[in-house]
Amino acid sequence: MARAVAVGRYTYTPAAAYSSPDARGTLHGDGARVELQVTESLLSEFLTLLDAAQEELGRRWSSQGHSGYHTARM
Repeated sequence: MARAVAVGRYTYTPAAAYSSPDARGTLHGDGARVELQVTESLLSEFLTLLDAAQEELGRRWSSQGHSGYHTARM
């Protein structure tokens, strides 16, 4: 993940790929800026998985709309 991502009221900005090995991403919003030291890898992995899930759902919904098949709502 190499781009800033909005997470509710906050924005996660990963460390640049070319930065030093000890550089950390930040979470900022509401006038606060926090350098992530322990949780960055976990947050980055979660956001990557969430992005993949959103792409998969988008593909499924798109193909469902083209197939003429729609699920019934109860």
